[in-house]
Amino acid sequence: MLSLSGLRLRFGAAEIIAGIDLHIGAGELVVLLGPSGCGKTSLLRIAAGVERATAGRVENGFRRVAMVFQDPRLLPWADARDNAAFGLKAAGMGKAERRTIAEAILLRLGFSAGDLDKRPSQLSGGMMQRVAIARAFALSPDLVLMDEPFSALDVGLRHDLQALLRAEVEGAGAAVLFVTHDVTEAVRLADRIVVFSPRPACVVADVTQAPMLASVGAAYEASAALLRRAEIAAALAPPGASPLALAGARERLSLAGKASAARR
Repeated sequence: MLSLSGLRLRFGAAEIIAGIDLHIGAGELVVLLGPSGCGKTSLLRIAAGVERATAGRVENGFRRVAMVFQDPRLLPWADARDNAAFGLKAAGMGKAERRTIAEAILLRLGFSAGDLDKRPSQLSGGMMQRVAIARAFALSPDLVLMDEPFSALDVGLRHDLQALLRAEVEGAGAAVLFVTHDVTEAVRLADRIVVFSPRPACVVADVTQAPMLASVGAAYEASAALLRRAEIAAALAPPGASPLALAGARERLSLAGKASAARR
């Protein structure tokens, strides 16, 4: 389990995180949902051990932790297979074995055999992000930390990768802490959605749900329902947004869900 207790973070006079308690168990996919700049990535960095909290306690019982960034951060001179195997190479695994493991994961993530030898400059944005995901899961992690990995992708591709990620997570049995500011992405992926307030971040809601990958329409409807909760709508509202604008956003999500259901 990953346990964050009484977590606080300050940069000089600025308070970033204001007393967060968060516990993630084995096999859980927990999404941190909140407005841009509220401290989600800072919390992820604290969980990864690359940033220290000002106060509070971090207890990480997971043995192997991997991270996936918004930018794939691939080696430009290495092909897709070797990029996915990079962590295994750093761990000292032999070339043949690590390439076999990386190849198997890339194929599960939708690569064709002909794409495995391509370098990053020959890959689309979605393919590069698949390599980054494969690089993380090649390590057989107990915990994967993901910082808005699909935010730069178009909606259709994002949906495809969300489904592939969920399948990989369930197959590996890993816990995942996933950062996003997209309500529908949270609803599609999460076992639990933890909603942060604007900075300084505190938890305003912790919602347990069944992931809604199977139906885009159901995900839109669930997103609209989530935004009907006053505390969540207030936390996610852009600065200065009026109640009328928030009601319009909820209605658009609900209509999108009904339209998607009608098309089926």
